[in-house]
Amino acid sequence: MKLPLLSLLAAFALTIGSAAAQTTTSAPATRGRGEMRQQASPDERATRQSEQMTKQLGLSADQTSRIKQILLTREQERQALRGQGRPEGATREQMGAQMKANRDKYEAQFKEVLTADQYAKFTQLQQDRKQRGGQGKDGAQVGKVKARKGKVKVKSTES
Repeated sequence: MKLPLLSLLAAFALTIGSAAAQTTTSAPATRGRGEMRQQASPDERATRQSEQMTKQLGLSADQTSRIKQILLTREQERQALRGQGRPEGATREQMGAQMKANRDKYEAQFKEVLTADQYAKFTQLQQDRKQRGGQGKDGAQVGKVKARKGKVKVKSTES
């Protein structure tokens, strides 16, 4: 009686294990807020960002299409840089300078497309976003999480 029950249990465990192995995805995924989600393509990110800018800045159809093209180019460049990793021998300062040069290049392109009022509002929104960097959606201050060698430290930012 015990032998058939054990063999049935072993067969069930193998079936479950193989079914779980077949459901894994090969597409790049990122972790976010407790679940796995697919990483958006550069085109999806550019579309989402251009729609958001259209709402926030009141862009015309022509401005929206031009901004979307700038954003798409920027996102494709970012993805290529992420794929390359840090170039051999590049220091942190050199990488920071390269990222700043890229930001300045795209800022200049945005400035050409946007009106003076739209650009002023755009820069204000960027500053607000930067200041909100450590806050959650509800405005509550979120602790900074630092992970190193398998250990996670949470640094509270409360006073």
